Amino acid sequence: MAPTVPAAFPSVGKELQWMKYSRGRAGHPGATQAPVPSAGPTRNAMAEDSVRSVERALSLLRCFDLNTEALTLTELSEKLSLAPSTTLRLATVLTAQGFLQRSKVKTYSLGNAVYLLGAVAKSHFKLHNTVLPHMLALRDACKEAVTLYAMEGGYRVVYEHVESLRSMRCVVRVSDRFPLWAGAAGKCLLAYADAETVEEEIAKVRPIAPGTILDPDRFRRELAEIRRNGGRAVSHGEREEGITSTAVPIFCAPDKIAFALTVSAPSSRVDSTGLRSIFELSIQASRDIERLLRP
Repeated sequence: MAPTVPAAFPSVGKELQWMKYSRGRAGHPGATQAPVPSAGPTRNAMAEDSVRSVERALSLLRCFDLNTEALTLTELSEKLSLAPSTTLRLATVLTAQGFLQRSKVKTYSLGNAVYLLGAVAKSHFKLHNTVLPHMLALRDACKEAVTLYAMEGGYRVVYEHVESLRSMRCVVRVSDRFPLWAGAAGKCLLAYADAETVEEEIAKVRPIAPGTILDPDRFRRELAEIRRNGGRAVSHGEREEGITSTAVPIFCAPDKIAFALTVSAPSSRVDSTGLRSIFELSIQASRDIERLLRP
């Protein structure tokens, strides 16, 4: 950047000062080359840093769930794989904005801003408003618990849940996470996943209930059968002993699954006739939901 020419010089030594000024100008005889300042961060690099900071802040908020109310700075750092100093900067900003709150014992938990945003989201959330009436109708028809799952971060996550009308219930909560490799919903979702994801989930399998499928080849065959049957899946005590579950897919495009719609009940209440009826009702509900969700 060229220096700005002074508006006026003092009368004494005016010419000398002008000569000194001129010699510092590029292109003037005898001018010396001014040092070139080192280049600062590029605009793209600054933008990438900003995006990374936002991603990290959102990841920090996602460290909390229904079973994790409060975390220390060290615990947050470990979960995020970030240096404590970086985690502290993120936590400080989020606390100042009301998305976190810090206790007297120096633990962090979700703040009031998250609660208020959640209330707004629930009120306007299209999925909730679209799906819930059909889930309620399905529950009323079969009298059993109805749940909507989606695949997220290596788990099947509860997006909506309607409790059974009967005394013995299968209770889950919105945002609960369960393995993809155990249960009807997980198999329904994996039946339309890529081969790499399927193999990753098979590698995680361990016995958690009497009905858990431990044989990899059997698991692969069952996924193939589910896909041939249009996504219909059933499990008998695979994740929880004594529970039978059915699942049908909700597609966002041909062969591209968005959600699994499940009905769960104590196995003692579900015979072969009841199973067929549940599938018929569930398939109709899933198709109705698909029509409403697709643009």
